Amino acid sequence: MYQSETNPDKKFGSRFVQRRYDAEKSKDKKRIFCIRHGQTALDDMHRSDGWLDLPLNDEGRQNVVLALKYLKSIPITCIYTASLRRCKETAEILKSGITSDPKIEVVDDIKTWNLGSMAGDPKKPNKAIVKDLLRHPAKKAPDGESYDEFMARFDKFIEKMEKEVGKDGPVLLVLSGSCCRRVSDMCFRDRNELDMDESGVFVMVPDGDKWTAKVIDKKRDLKDIEDNPEAS
Repeated sequence: MYQSETNPDKKFGSRFVQRRYDAEKSKDKKRIFCIRHGQTALDDMHRSDGWLDLPLNDEGRQNVVLALKYLKSIPITCIYTASLRRCKETAEILKSGITSDPKIEVVDDIKTWNLGSMAGDPKKPNKAIVKDLLRHPAKKAPDGESYDEFMARFDKFIEKMEKEVGKDGPVLLVLSGSCCRRVSDMCFRDRNELDMDESGVFVMVPDGDKWTAKVIDKKRDLKDIEDNPEAS
């Protein structure tokens, strides 16, 4: 009999079957699930949250609970979240409904892009300013950070996750809209592929020596994407 290397309770009469089973189990572990945080009062008014520290509104909490149908049975080992209240609250709701009882780890490298004094403003009037910041990524947002500074901290964390995930099992990241769009750019060279609505879910998976991503639920509709200041 051949002992599984991924499951101590499994043995097989064929080395080929054992290796195929272990390969599939290892692939299942190497997944990075991502959810955009739930809705806040500012999201509902189409205003930028930025680093303003607002909680979820009632609709936001309800929609995070609904997103659990996609995540509750996944053997997630850890939920990573920024320290912002909307992100932490999303993580806590998810933890309460995921059967594997994952731990929560606060990591401010995945905090949203700091747009400084534009936080709280309506999104559409600032579209030209944000597009200019994306075209000139070394340029700082007013009282905030440059897109280069945001990418430096965020990309480093994502690359670390890509290397480490799979040792214990899949993980879950609670992200902002800016972070979802950055993952989209990293995977597809297109910021709109993963432009998610609040509580939208996608999963990152290996694709050869690279990573790709698949939307599970709630990508933004085309009009919302076009109106977003960060749209490509």
